Amino acid sequence: MIKYFFIAALSLLFSCKSGSKNTDLINETKTDSLTPPIPDTTGTTNVKPPAIGKIDIETFGDIKIGQPHVKTIAAIGQPDKKSKAEEWGADGLMHQDWTYSSKGLVLNMSFAKESVDTTGYVSSITANSTASFKTRANMGIGNTYTEVMEAYKRDIDTEATTKEQITVGSIYGGIIFTFKNDKVVKIFLGAIAE
Repeated sequence: MIKYFFIAALSLLFSCKSGSKNTDLINETKTDSLTPPIPDTTGTTNVKPPAIGKIDIETFGDIKIGQPHVKTIAAIGQPDKKSKAEEWGADGLMHQDWTYSSKGLVLNMSFAKESVDTTGYVSSITANSTASFKTRANMGIGNTYTEVMEAYKRDIDTEATTKEQITVGSIYGGIIFTFKNDKVVKIFLGAIAE
């Protein structure tokens, strides 16, 4: 009887000990899976840092898609010219182009029908060859095709990209860089399709 008790005690001891090892292994695995990989900075391998989320495709200098008109005016002043407000069937809102000639910008502002010029927000941003603003990835007028491709390589819509145009994000919301002689000559931020 003592022999059976001794065998049972040893079995219980080993099962408890191996159970704690399994628990430690599970806990270790859980901890490791929550810890992001550390990128290799020695240059000896081709390890890429983990993606930290989508790149900002809505900000251009001091303005941002969705920015209220009051904040836009505070950031870059009153426009030189405003177009006549027109209703767009795609979203049922009134749209008006605000032109900033000296800044090389045209902002499309959206308003509710009954509140033109009293509320509104930036719907799209178009920058031409005189614009000095940059995107969050530090791309602007004059950057090369290769520089833009490198800056946005994770977010390029390859189906909407050609030798003359790079689409970052998508045509439903993103940045479109237009090139001439391998240099950015126009930048559009926003949606060109619904």
